[in-house]
Amino acid sequence: MKIQSYRFGHIEIDGKAYAKDVKLIGEKVAPNWWRSTGHRVEISDVEDLLAADAEVCVFGTGASGLVRVSEAVKSAFESRGMKVLIERTESACNTYNRLTEEGKKVVAGFHLTC
Repeated sequence: MKIQSYRFGHIEIDGKAYAKDVKLIGEKVAPNWWRSTGHRVEISDVEDLLAADAEVCVFGTGASGLVRVSEAVKSAFESRGMKVLIERTESACNTYNRLTEEGKKVVAGFHLTC
């Protein structure tokens, strides 16, 4: 999959536009990602990402970086041997594309606003 564009509240992936937060798992887009505590990512929000066969998980924390990824989430990925990258969403989209182009197995969660 390739992210063609991102701007506040909008992401285009493989030619399809999304206006709500998304998760990318393998070749699948999981649309309308909502976290149980809004701007904080907890284990229950990413069980599907944790179960995926991946080397890296990229989190996009929004245009202004307001989303926080809990220490428990970071530890859970790291204990499975996955690297965790946390960046503002624009940068995270670029990182996702670069890593997938390098042949890495990547999963991601992107917050599209704030």
